[in-house]
Amino acid sequence: MHWILRSILVSTFLSAGVFLFIFYSETGTMPALENNWMGLSIALLMGNLVGAGLLWLNQTYNKVLPWNKHITGRFLLEVFSGIVLVMIAAFIYVYAFVDQVVEVDAAESFWAEYWDGIVKFGIVALVLVYLFSMVSFSVYSYNQYAVYQIKALSLEREQLDLQFEALKSQLSPHFLFNSLNTISSLIYKDIHMAEDFIRQLAHTYSYILGNDDERLVKLEDELQMTSSFFEMQKTRYGDALKMKIEIPEDIRQTWIPPLTLQMLIENALKHNLVDDQNPLIINLGADAKSEQLIVWNNHVPKPELLQVGNNLVDRPKTENSHKIGLSNIRKRYAFFTNRKPEVLFEKDFIVKLPLIESNHE
Repeated sequence: MHWILRSILVSTFLSAGVFLFIFYSETGTMPALENNWMGLSIALLMGNLVGAGLLWLNQTYNKVLPWNKHITGRFLLEVFSGIVLVMIAAFIYVYAFVDQVVEVDAAESFWAEYWDGIVKFGIVALVLVYLFSMVSFSVYSYNQYAVYQIKALSLEREQLDLQFEALKSQLSPHFLFNSLNTISSLIYKDIHMAEDFIRQLAHTYSYILGNDDERLVKLEDELQMTSSFFEMQKTRYGDALKMKIEIPEDIRQTWIPPLTLQMLIENALKHNLVDDQNPLIINLGADAKSEQLIVWNNHVPKPELLQVGNNLVDRPKTENSHKIGLSNIRKRYAFFTNRKPEVLFEKDFIVKLPLIESNHE
């Protein structure tokens, strides 16, 4: 409703200004209201009709030919349409009012006597239509900028939520409980191994806390943290857990969302049987041709039944947690590349991550 009132006020003000300008430039005096009220009223009416027509055309063109598709074409179309609309309104005004009221000398035609006024009106109308198109484009640009800013803030908030979820999963009481239990048992078995475990745990958490607000980290740094995390898990699983890293130096300088590799290793541990008879082998490699970081592991399914005391019970399903971890990774990658991580489940479980060349900051 406010924009309608604003449009009426602007159209009324401009049409009154044009009427006064043309009248004064032709006669040298300001019009007396009692003698020219009808002409002014019709001018205001035609001005508002033109304003309404321009707004309608603007909204129609926003659907048919929006600014973001073809700026030059849209601008020229809007200016041309505006000029045609003003000419139609001027034609109606002249033949419906001026030609009926104004007396013209018999020796001169109407157009010859009022040609200067017509030219002035045409120039003023052209300027006003041009300004309207510029204002329309400026409003569109501002709205697009506002939409972009809102979208950027929304995406940033979503990414922070995803990073928080990734961080929270690492700070879970269950993870800390297992780590402290491992430390407790190692203290009595091998004090040096316990010290090494604590050192790796401290390095892992230092990395996690130090990068909790980073969108991307160097793959080289992520690999160092992954090695620390792997050594922690190897303390628990021993020779039943193996990891191979074969990534060229140039690819190590690319970027990756923090904790991505750690989440994939944790998923592999969670969804596979790990024992000396069935060692879990995790591989980290790269394909320079397809520009992908590849993480894969052999699949060793866990038994359907779990020994609890003297009873065999169904093993709890972990598919949801598996999907949550991969979903987190996919969503975080979507902020930086149009290429999606690929997941293949054949003989091995394979995850292909697109390389990110820039940190996008």
